[in-house]
Amino acid sequence: MQKKKLLQDIGLTAYEAAAYLSLLKLGVSGANIICRDADVPYGKIYTVLESLAGKGFVEVQVSRPKKFRAVNPETALNSFFERRKSEFEREIKVLKNSVEEAKQILNTVSAQKQKDEVFWTTAVTESEIRKFAVSVYGEVKKSVCIIPPTFGMPIIASLLPEVLKAIDRGVKIRLLVSTRFTSLPSMLSRQGEENFGKFKKGIEMRIVQNFNSCFGIVDNSTVVLFQLHPQDNDRILSVVKIWDSGLAENLGKEFELLWNGGEEFDLEKVLGDEFKSFRNK
Repeated sequence: MQKKKLLQDIGLTAYEAAAYLSLLKLGVSGANIICRDADVPYGKIYTVLESLAGKGFVEVQVSRPKKFRAVNPETALNSFFERRKSEFEREIKVLKNSVEEAKQILNTVSAQKQKDEVFWTTAVTESEIRKFAVSVYGEVKKSVCIIPPTFGMPIIASLLPEVLKAIDRGVKIRLLVSTRFTSLPSMLSRQGEENFGKFKKGIEMRIVQNFNSCFGIVDNSTVVLFQLHPQDNDRILSVVKIWDSGLAENLGKEFELLWNGGEEFDLEKVLGDEFKSFRNK
């Protein structure tokens, strides 16, 4: 049963798996013997065997009646793998071209002018929060101003590619962080010299000693609110993303007050020192 399931897992049907296993056991055989041993209906056995031949698992002697022989498993499976790999690569290439074409076409769709309307979504698990973060940096056009929770550090490592793409688009990022967040430069310095230079260009960073909430403002129109656990600020209960230009404007003013009162963090100097240290190891 396990052998049959393994063959089904790689892409054979239940009948194909049963017929191939029977042929491995029986040796050269006719369809009538195979169908009885494999418990495949006689009306289907020739279709099944021809399909196996097409997939490289069976060889056929064109005689009357036809006889069949199982190909050695290692040879058959290696050949099957390479064939499927090539098929997947072609499918991926076609899919990629279709996706790129869809991006170009769909980006030309003009949204109808509507009055400002509040819209919000929430995330309550780490995987959902990660999707939120990816969407934020994937959609941002101009700027991100953010006071991130310390909880965000594990997510940042996987988010850096999206941050780099945003910086490449000209997005400016301002981070207002606590002293516990200053391990970020070390993380950035390990992204390679070219990316290191992009981070220096696209990110400004200041340190503030005390703040009561963590939030972000994206393109002066979208707000991201982090709800911290009341008993542990290293844990987060949920994240809310709110499309509300009025709220974004008000929180933007609060951010500017905190930013102006923050301690300048010479990101270029610190990143430079970290990067030199990493490169010389």
